[in-house]
Order: sequence, then C-alpha cells, then structure tokens
Amino acid sequence: CPNGGPIAAVTIPLLSSGSISGNSGGGMGSSGFGSKTTIRIMNNAGSILAKIPFPPPKQELLDLSTTSTATVMQHRGPGDILTIGFTSRCVLVVVLRDSLTLCYDLSGKSVLPPFFALKFNSGSHHTPSPSRGGKVKLSGTELLEARVYEGGVAVLGVDMNSAIVELLDEHDDPAYADGMDISSRRIVPKSTSSSSSDHDPTRGDNSSSASPFFLAPPPHYAIVTPLPTAMFARSKHLSFGCIAVLPRQYSPSGRPELFLSTSDGSVVVAEANPSTSPNNGLTDVDCRSRINDGGGMGSSSAPIISMAFAPNGRFLACFTSNSILTVVSTTFESKVLEFSTSSGSSSPPRSMAWCGEDSVVLHWKNLGVLLVGPYGDWLRFPYGEEDEMGTAAVVGSRVHGDSEVYLVQEMDCCRVLTSNVVELLQRVPPGTADLLRIGSIEPGALLLDASDAFDSGSSNADEAARSITAREGLLSEAILDCVAAAVGEFDVRVQKRMLRAASYGLHFACKDETYRNKTPGRPSHEAVAFVRASRKLRVLNAIRRQGIGFAMTSAQYDAVMPKGVVARLMAAGRPSLAASISEYLKLGRRVRDYARAMKASAFVSSPPESSMTNSQIAEEAIRIIQGKEKGGKKTQDEDEDSLSSPPSSGMYASVALAAHRSGRKGVADLLIMLEEGPEDKVHALLTIGAYADAAAVAAKARDSNLIYTTICAYEGGLPNNEEGKSLYFSGIINKFPTEAVNMFTSYYCRLGTLAVGDANPAVNIFLRRQKHTEAGLMIAKKALLVESMEGNKREKQKIEMLKDASKIFDVGGKDCAFQKACVDEQIQLMAEQEQLRLAYGSNEVAPPSSSVTSTIMSILKHGAVDQRSAHKLNADAERIAKKFKVPEKRLWHVKVRAFSESGQWAVMRNFCDSRAKPPIGMKPFALAAIKGKQGEAEIMHYVGRMQDKTDADDRYDLLCEAGLWKKALEEAVKQGDGRKIANVRSLCNNPDVQRLCDKYI
Repeated sequence: CPNGGPIAAVTIPLLSSGSISGNSGGGMGSSGFGSKTTIRIMNNAGSILAKIPFPPPKQELLDLSTTSTATVMQHRGPGDILTIGFTSRCVLVVVLRDSLTLCYDLSGKSVLPPFFALKFNSGSHHTPSPSRGGKVKLSGTELLEARVYEGGVAVLGVDMNSAIVELLDEHDDPAYADGMDISSRRIVPKSTSSSSSDHDPTRGDNSSSASPFFLAPPPHYAIVTPLPTAMFARSKHLSFGCIAVLPRQYSPSGRPELFLSTSDGSVVVAEANPSTSPNNGLTDVDCRSRINDGGGMGSSSAPIISMAFAPNGRFLACFTSNSILTVVSTTFESKVLEFSTSSGSSSPPRSMAWCGEDSVVLHWKNLGVLLVGPYGDWLRFPYGEEDEMGTAAVVGSRVHGDSEVYLVQEMDCCRVLTSNVVELLQRVPPGTADLLRIGSIEPGALLLDASDAFDSGSSNADEAARSITAREGLLSEAILDCVAAAVGEFDVRVQKRMLRAASYGLHFACKDETYRNKTPGRPSHEAVAFVRASRKLRVLNAIRRQGIGFAMTSAQYDAVMPKGVVARLMAAGRPSLAASISEYLKLGRRVRDYARAMKASAFVSSPPESSMTNSQIAEEAIRIIQGKEKGGKKTQDEDEDSLSSPPSSGMYASVALAAHRSGRKGVADLLIMLEEGPEDKVHALLTIGAYADAAAVAAKARDSNLIYTTICAYEGGLPNNEEGKSLYFSGIINKFPTEAVNMFTSYYCRLGTLAVGDANPAVNIFLRRQKHTEAGLMIAKKALLVESMEGNKREKQKIEMLKDASKIFDVGGKDCAFQKACVDEQIQLMAEQEQLRLAYGSNEVAPPSSSVTSTIMSILKHGAVDQRSAHKLNADAERIAKKFKVPEKRLWHVKVRAFSESGQWAVMRNFCDSRAKPPIGMKPFALAAIKGKQGEAEIMHYVGRMQDKTDADDRYDLLCEAGLWKKALEEAVKQGDGRKIANVRSLCNNPDVQRLCDKYI
C-alpha cells in the first residue's frame, strides 16, 4: 500500500512429484502448484492484518452484453495470479492471468464483484453460449502484463488489446464517471439489504444507469475502459512489450493515459476516451531517436522492455533490451539521463521503480539492487541471498527456493521487500547531508556541534553558539535546519539529538530582544515549527513501532495528512491508536468522534471479561465515545467544552451495530437509545430488525423519506409469499405509527388508481383499518378503469367488481347507504344496457360505461337507424327514465337533443305537439331547429307558438339567431324598442331591411 502502508503477499504451495502425477488429470495440479492458498495482508513488521482465501468462494458475474448471469469457474488456482498491488485508496487488486480482477479492502472484504478487465469477446459480436442452469460461461483474455497503479490497474492482453480500470469511491466527483467513454463499463457493488448481516459482499453486478451516474455514489465502484490497441498494432505490423500508466492528475486530458512500448523501439500513448479522440486516442510519440540513439552504447532499434513513471509524473524511466536505462520527460521532448548496465548484467532487471523523484532503482536476481542517481552516479546494494523458504515461492518468482526482492515505489523513497525484511531505500536529504557532513560549516551543523558540546559539558558550547548569533538570521536558519533534519530521521536517538540542538538554539533566540520583537505576543515561526515537528515525530514514531508497522516518512505524512493517518489506522484495525492520535493532534470534532466510535466498536466486539454485564459494557463504551477514561477521567488534551457537548451524529448508532454484530443485543439496545441523529438511528434500528421502532423515530422526525425507507426495509425483511404479504400489511397497520400508516395507505391508493395498478392492496389496507367507504370507493373507481378486456367480458368484470364494492358498502351499514345505492343502480344500469344491446343487436343502442342520460340519448338516436323499432325504442327510453327516476324536464331536453342530432325532425315536431305547452317551453325546440339549419317554416313553427309576453325577448333573439331579419325587425317595431331596431340595422346586410330600419329609427 503506498505511503508506508500494509503489504500483501501470497505464497504458491508446490506439490511433490507424486502429487503432480496424481493430479495430472486436470486442474492446476498438472502445473505443479497447489490448488489453494491464502493472500495475506500484513503490516511492514509482518503482523497479519487479514487473510483472504484463494480461490475465493463461488461467485457470479453479470454480463451486460447478454444481460445474463455467469458463474465464475472454480478451476482457478494460485498459479493463475498474475499480479497483486494496492491503489492509493488502500484497495488491494488481484489480477489473474485471464484478466479476472478481484478487489479487497484492508480487512480482506471484497469491495467489488469480480469482473474481467478484458473480456474474451471484446471488439467482436461473439455472444457467449449459455451453459446448464441458464448460466452464461464467460471468460477473459489471457494477459501479457498487468500493472497496478495508484488509481487502479491497466492490463495488456496477448492479443495486443488493452484496458484501463479506474477504481473510484464515494469521495470522487460523480461527474467524472458521467464523462467516461461510451465504450466503458461500470462495475458497482450489488446493493445489499441493511438488515442482512450474512449477505455475501463479494457478489455483485455491473450497473449501467442513466446520467447522472450516481446521485449517491457507492463506497467503491470501477470504470473499465477498453482501448483499441490491437487494431493499431495490426495496422502498423508491430507488437507491444510493456506498459506504464500516467495517473489522471498528471495527464493533460484529466484521465489516465496508458503508455505501451512497441517492438520497433517507440512508445504509443493511449488515452482513456478513445471514442471522442482523434485516431481512437492512440498516438505514436516516435521517440526512437531519443531513447535508441544509444550514444554509442547500443543498437538504434532496441525496444523498451520496462517503463516506470516518476511519482510526480514528470519523468519516465525506460529500460531497453540493450541494457540501457533512459530517463525522459513525460512529453518525450527532453532526455534527462542515459545509463548503461551492460557491464554488470546483459539480462533485463526483474523490476524497476523510482526512489523519490530523482533516482531509479533496478533489481537483478543474484546481483542485488542498483540505485542510479540524477547525474549517472550509482550505488549497489546486495540483496537476494538464499534463505529457507522450503517448497514455497512468492508470486512473481520464476525460480522457487531463494529469496525474492520486490520494489515498492514511494513518493520520496523506495521500499525493498524480501521474505525476511522490509527496508527503506532513500537518498539522504541535502539538508541532512549538510548537517552531518564532517567539517560542515552550515548554520545547522554549527548549532548541532554547539548543542553536543553543551551536553558534554564543554566550555566551547557557549562560544560556538554565540558565533551563530553574531550574524542576523543565521540562528533562525540553523534552528529550522535542525528541525527539518529531525523529521527526516528514523532513529529516535538522532531525532532527539537534532531536536535538542533546535531547542538549544531557541534558548538563545528568546534572549535576543531583536528576535523577540519580530512576533510580539505570539510564538515565533521557529518555535511553531519546533512544536509541529515534535508532534509529527511522536506520531510517526508511534505508527512505526513493530506492533503497528507503518513505514511512513515525513513527506508521506504531509501528503496523507493527519486525517489520512487516522483513517489508515482504523482501516488497519488500530482504532485505539487512531483515537489517541486524533486527540493528541486535536483534529476536527467529527474525526475525533469517529475515532472514538471505532475504538468503542472494537471494545464491544472484543471478548468480554467474565464479570462484565451488558450494562457495564455499554457504560464503558459510552465513556469511550465521550472521551473519558474508566473512572470518569478526562483524556489527554481534552477540555470541558468538548466533554459537555454530545458526540457527533451516528456515533452511538455505529457502536450499537458493532455490538449487534457481536451478538450483544442488550448492549446494542442500550446504546442505540442514546443516538440523537434520526437518520443514523433509523438505519441502525433497521439493521437490527426493529422496524416499528425505526418507523416511530422517523415519524417523530417528520421525515417522509425515512418513513418510506422504513416501510421498504420492512417489506424486504419478510418472506416473499402470501404469509409474508399478510404479515406486511398487518404489521404496518397494527405496529407502525399513524404517519407511516397514512403514507403506506396513500402510496397504495395512488398505485391502485392507475390503469395498470392493483387496487387489492389498498382495499386490504382500508378493510383492516375498518374504513369501508374508502375500500368500496377504491373498488368502484377501479371497476370504471377496467380496459384490459373487450366486449362482454369487460362488462362482466366491471359488474363483478361493483358487486364486491356493494358488499363492502353493505358491511359499512348506514354510513355507506348512499354509496351502496349508487353502486346498485350502476349495476342495474349496466344490466339494462346489456339487455338492450342483445335485443337490438347493436352496441350503439347502449354503449358500455355510459350514464343514464347518455343511454337514453343513444336509444332515441338509434331510432333514426332502425325506424321500424322507433316506437319500441321510445318505449324503452321512457322505461329507463322511469326506472332511474329521471326528471321530466331533463328527459324532454334529452329527447330534443337526441332527435335534433339524429335528424328526426318530424318526430321532434310530433313530440313538441304532444303537449299544448311543453314543460321546457318552445325555445329548446327552436334552437335545435336553428342549429340543425332547418328552413324558415320549421323554425317559425316553434317560434310562432311563443305568444306569452315573457317570450318577447326570446322571440326576438331566436329570429336574430336564425337570420330572419324582417321578422326580427317586425318584432322590434311591435315592441317599440329602438335599440333592437338599431341592432338589426347593424347586423343585417340586406339594403331593403336597412332602409326599413332607417325609416323606423
């Protein structure tokens, strides 16, 4: 793991010759390797942090191209592991030879489902064939090389295809995933139920959701981008030898770039967005002249066989097949170094890495490690002596039985790993070299000599110190030099020596009035630097102890920052030290609270003392969360204000979940009661299965989202059968608070009103709540929305549903009497409509789902089609109107409209003449004739019968509506109304009528 973090190792067990011959029938036994092994995650001192069995348990993949599941085959063995490595986010990546990629955290838990970085069918339309059980047998491409870098892993297949896998997490910007290439795949964890503690976290699926990719990103996810390098290689008639990845923070495009060495001595750069880049994002940088000019040292066509980027991304180290190490800039515009190793070995190095930003480290088997400086200076360190490893070999070794050496590149050093020891290889910082060089006259060296003389009791100490203070600014420089050199040392004795020198100089500085006047009332810059360095060294020395095993340097500490150190300690299972460091450094409130919660979680998860009860365990956990020692004492550097304020939200809930996972339900119940954050408390209660309590907390917080989450979690925690559904409804109605029940009811009511929705859940809820009116109305409304069937079947289904609604209304008693009467009449109407359709052999006589008025109108209109049955149709219309108590005036209006719209004018006249004075008057008849564009005689037949004084205005309006302007003028003259005469004058275009109007006006 970068920045001095844990290391991962896997041992491949060897089989004896008898076992090999016995297993020659198939599997991994024929290769001479055992079938199982363990991946160990250790600190730098060799202490085991986690163990991961390999091969992993049976897992499944989801292939997006076929939308089918595929089983990961179980014939894989330890010999299939190609490479392992950590990213900068402490994710362990294991890549197998067929590009199957596994991802784990520091605790050994899988953070992503297994996936193929290079699918076998990449770039083709080949679809994998299903095997037994409906599974699709997927396979990956055999790999030539895999390179784990700080942001993920890059792979190169034997078919010259390649891919970049970016491992992201919830701290990355979701917009970055949205901007991925169109050919990319997304790998996300399979969503797990919060109430299921035994769910296998290694199972997962590949998800492809619409943009934006993640409104709430998961803790870990990956983007797999295939690169069309095979097509480029075929077109140029070349092959690729090795790869290196330039991280996205150093690339111009803002996405990682893959550098591939070619067989003709050049380098091809592949961008991670091939679909939107020219030439598919592939560029031949044509560096043959810079890398292969040889300077008289080699051939001009030697291909590059190993590449490594500097930690700052500015330089690229290339080792060619003619044993020449060349360092060039990332843009290949300038050459920094050229160094030949042919005199020591003509074979390529086993590994190559950077030591800081200006030195390259190479390792040869049986030759040791070579450190090449920026100006061609070199140092050789002997590594690789044989040791007692028995019949085992570490991954990556090609010859088993001897010590292997591995190089881990760091930002300011290089870790050298063997089977026995972990060492740091680092160039001595220039400031430290100046300080400790014999005869140095640098200010820091003089101050160090003065301090040593003072400690030894020499009389020359004061004189040496005053020689430094004689010149202005020299003492300040000396103090800072000693402080800077101290933080760069690993030996505690040397650290103390240099800090004593800095402290000795500070005593002289405090006596200098000029020096004190620089920062009156405040600590000086040198004093602040001294205190910070002391704190940093105390933390670094604590995590460097053998029990912790973090080989972190000062520069790495500054890069990770104190919060990152605390987070790494918690991930490595050291919550007690993480809490102590967070308190000592006075980090943010949230960080300290989280560290205390992790410490309390570790306490409640550990085996308890035999005499401790659940309440005592809970009390001790509370004291840890509140930052108090046992007995109520305050922890170091803790003040009263921080102790009086409650812990951050979620702290008690997280400890309660840890207690629940450890089987201490009583402790979990006691702790969860103290949680004040509604969201954290609800999720914790859901995890332990207390759904009703979670709903009560959500209702008290008046958070509809939390209530909905609780209801969904309760449904997911029940079996998917009829009994589970019954428990689901009864549990929510009887145990959940009113707010949750109302939301539950509203949700299913809304669902039931949809045309494709099911109304039975809402009806079930209403009946359980003794709300018969709402239940009956829900069924009745749903009956009117039935459209899935045609003809008689649909009407029969509606009638059956309405009968069910009537029964429910009947159970409701007097409160539902009106609704029951309405439903019963609707059922009778639908029965009458069915009889009419059967009697006349037409659906037009009584269309389905029509009202009483519409039914009567349809019957009367049908008389125009079937004139022989007109009398019978009129009788049926009268019968329907009488049965359903249609008012007389409404019936007359319906008949007038039906006769006029169907063109039965004679029938309408006879109907009008059937009464001397129709109940609706003559105006509706006249209007119907006018709208039907009947002649003057037909219109005047109805207008002429309007002889009452109250009908004068209606007569005038009807005549104007019909365009009978002379008769309208006569009516206006008869009434003696000048305004009506003027109105006729303005509306009429007949000159004769206009002259008459002018005469009367």
